[in-house]
Amino acid sequence: MEKWLRIGEALKQARESKQVSVSEVAQNTGIPEWKIRLIEDGQFDRVDAPFYVRNYIKTYAEFLGLDPSELLGQFEQKTSEVETKTRRVLINGSLMTLLLLVIFVAASVFFMYSAWRFFTVLGTPKVQFMNQSDRPIYFNEMSLGPGESVVLQTGQRYRVAGNTGVCAVRSTGKEWKIRVENFEVVVWGK
Repeated sequence: MEKWLRIGEALKQARESKQVSVSEVAQNTGIPEWKIRLIEDGQFDRVDAPFYVRNYIKTYAEFLGLDPSELLGQFEQKTSEVETKTRRVLINGSLMTLLLLVIFVAASVFFMYSAWRFFTVLGTPKVQFMNQSDRPIYFNEMSLGPGESVVLQTGQRYRVAGNTGVCAVRSTGKEWKIRVENFEVVVWGK
């Protein structure tokens, strides 16, 4: 962070101009040497939590005879910018989580609907005989009017008589048109 780097450089320049070593600063302030080096490099996010970093900056600046309020003001400004960016990332992450949740729910609903349709198709009659002509025909000696249909059972034999138009046998996804006057229909299982 550029502003953090400026704070660290200001502290380092003040220390070097007074010809004080990092170990002397550590002994007089109680701040470990590795933290002082990170502070001087502007890597405050690797030092400690912001609360403690504020205290380190204040203690270090006071030891060097600097006014800590200016440095702390820069630190606060940059910290609030970082927190704002972090909030944006969290909000974007929350939106992404919400989007993934919506996609998951939609996929689950689609899967359940598909499963329901699949089992509904399995539960419906598999084969129907339909009179598509404009006249009644005889289906197993019973009159079957125009547009009417009958469910056919597997292994049964059905007789159709008096067909002058078109009849159809319909199974799941297929339809066979029949234009013969008298015929038999037998449905066989798979």
